[in-house]
Amino acid sequence: LGLSQELGLDDHALDDLSNEYRGQTAALAEAALARLSRVEPATLTADERVTLAVTEWYLRDVVTMHEHADHEYALNFITGAHANLPEFLADVHPLEDRDDAEAFVARLEASGEQLRQVANNVRRSEAAGNLPTERGLGIAAWQLGSQTFSAANHPIRADLAERLEAADLEQTEVERILSEAEAALAQELVPGYEALQSAASRAATRSDTEPGVLHHADGKAYYAAVLAHHLSLPLTPAEVHEIGLVEVERVRTELIEAMSEVGVDADELRLAEAIAAVSAIAPVVPLRGEADREALLADTEAFIAETSAAFEDLFSTLPMSPLEVRRPRPGRESAGGAYYRPPPAIGDRPGIYYLGLAGNVFPMDTYATTNFHEAIPGHHFQLALQRESEALPLLQRATVFTGYAEGWALYAERLAAEAGLYEDDPLGDIGRLRMELLRAARVVADTGIHALGWSRDEAIDYLVDLGVPEGWAVSEVDRDIVWPGQAPAYLIGMLEILRLREAAQAELGTDFDLAGFHDAVLRHGSVPLAVLPLAVESWMASVD
Repeated sequence: LGLSQELGLDDHALDDLSNEYRGQTAALAEAALARLSRVEPATLTADERVTLAVTEWYLRDVVTMHEHADHEYALNFITGAHANLPEFLADVHPLEDRDDAEAFVARLEASGEQLRQVANNVRRSEAAGNLPTERGLGIAAWQLGSQTFSAANHPIRADLAERLEAADLEQTEVERILSEAEAALAQELVPGYEALQSAASRAATRSDTEPGVLHHADGKAYYAAVLAHHLSLPLTPAEVHEIGLVEVERVRTELIEAMSEVGVDADELRLAEAIAAVSAIAPVVPLRGEADREALLADTEAFIAETSAAFEDLFSTLPMSPLEVRRPRPGRESAGGAYYRPPPAIGDRPGIYYLGLAGNVFPMDTYATTNFHEAIPGHHFQLALQRESEALPLLQRATVFTGYAEGWALYAERLAAEAGLYEDDPLGDIGRLRMELLRAARVVADTGIHALGWSRDEAIDYLVDLGVPEGWAVSEVDRDIVWPGQAPAYLIGMLEILRLREAAQAELGTDFDLAGFHDAVLRHGSVPLAVLPLAVESWMASVD
């Protein structure tokens, strides 16, 4: 879903996902760029120069990505209205009084049109010859199947009824809202999902043996554009691929050394065998029922609260928004998958850390690292602070640049190690290095698939040889296929933050302050990585 919904700017609306609206937005972006070109940076304050650079980069990206709109997979199993809408209505849309309830119904009434817009975008891509892979579309179609309910028995209606019980409403109002919601479900949302299912069932696909977008018409140009979109740095696919190869070897060496310290000799074993040996001795938490899952969610909140103290001296500003840990909604949950939803710019909803608990056991080897990535000091620190920063222009509070946000979260994993939080947890540190190796390997796999023509099997084999369990490797590669350019942003973003930190340390010497550096990185909200040096240089000048 888009920005107006997530930020709480219009609690009656769903974002317009039509190609026509996107074209209008691109035209506005071009007009705005023309106006910005007349601004003289020398007349601005340091913070205003950062805002100008962020705005110019953002607007150019809007124009560029619209030019390639028909290459995007409008229906995929990672992102999109079909997957996000039920969770958004249940966990994001407020429901405390009559206005909230009527806005909820208004969004249900708008849902059919939004889902039909997605279906139209699927057909547009097909008409342009840019076909999804058979498996990628198939997984998305399965997700759609998880939303096929009658209006009267729809989980959204049941959830609404439960939430209305706690709202400040008379019973007659509750009955009216439920009746209107059921009508909207029957007339809009359910037919909208049916239209999208029909579009998915009729859509042509290409073979899974040719997964890369380089098989689209003008696909190489699209991949270069979408890679730049996610990285927000001017790097070519070839340059990114080479960085990935170098980083794989670096992290692999660190991982082998860490495993030797717990008695696993990775020099004598294949890396995959060594990692499997460590995983065999790592603890797991049984998930025998809902009580076990609720206990793990509570333990996770306690873990985050306990470890947060280690970061207090490393930051000069801390987020005020609370953090809740929840399970994902049905259809989005996996065994161990995790993601974060920030609080709105307007309103008081907490940040939400979704932790998948679909399996019968929960492996703990990467548990701490996932918490640091998604919560504190990772996404919750960065995104909650961004949304809370009322002094920032709305664009800087609203937008999320992938390389910056995911780079920060991966940097947060390393920062936890630097803060000593793995000193008594060598298996957890091995888990951290395994995740960093995965992020480096995904740089190689993503560019391999979309720029070098790797097959799906080649990419899976590459990850498996680096110790990623086969099932995990399959899901990672399938993600890379349907979301080109996104996976490299994690590692590239972390490397850029580390590069800037090392440069600041070298320049400032004993005047360097890590908390001050973190403030410089975070205080401008989410910024393109190409603009981040300007923010850090401004801070360094203030230290002098």
